Amino acid sequence: MDGKWPAGVEVEIAVAGLSDGLAAVARRATRLELSSALAVGGLTPSLGLTRRVVAECSVPVVALLRTRPGGFEVDPTDLRVLEADAALLAGAGVEGVAFGALRNGRVDHAVCRAVLRQLGSCKAIFHRAFDRLADHAGGLDELIDLGFARVLTSGGCVTAHDGRDTIAHLMARAEGRITLVAAGGVRGDKAGDLLDRGCRQFHASCRRVSATGVMVGDEDPERVDPDQVADLVRAVHGYGAV
Repeated sequence: MDGKWPAGVEVEIAVAGLSDGLAAVARRATRLELSSALAVGGLTPSLGLTRRVVAECSVPVVALLRTRPGGFEVDPTDLRVLEADAALLAGAGVEGVAFGALRNGRVDHAVCRAVLRQLGSCKAIFHRAFDRLADHAGGLDELIDLGFARVLTSGGCVTAHDGRDTIAHLMARAEGRITLVAAGGVRGDKAGDLLDRGCRQFHASCRRVSATGVMVGDEDPERVDPDQVADLVRAVHGYGAV
């Protein structure tokens, strides 16, 4: 596949290791989200892993910031860890840090501000905790005011394809003040409908699953499927081609 990318298009792949990061970049992923323990929704990656991925992968890297499995409410002990990890990740050279904090179904402003203070020039990305908000439109305005650069969302649905109309509405509301990243079940065969609605940034795990939706390879269930990455890249790269 030759030629330049369509303007503004990004394909971000969730990875949990250096080998998968390198494989995703080889298939022309344009950004990585690095975490550990994808099987439980992702946790903060180790500092050593983060440094190696930043050093060896030739695309921007976002590090996930999440102390434990479970929900997105943050208690005082969680926050102390989040602040410490945020500062370390920012110092490891990542482009951004993805995190989310909720309180009673709304954005937890106090936690977000505390973490943002640790990030310096790193971008702040609000992850799919956004889809748990009671009011997506209001929450989006709050994230803009707090200074987040991007937000990952499926439009509050199981998949981004299901929530494509909501994502389009939120992009219109954002008016370029924050970037919406379509996330949740993003695959090459569904990318066209999202692109048609103005989506230009995509987040996908591209993990190996069987035709029945069961994860393949119980001994290593977090591995990225390079063919799925290539399919998604091909779909968005070729969008609008005659």
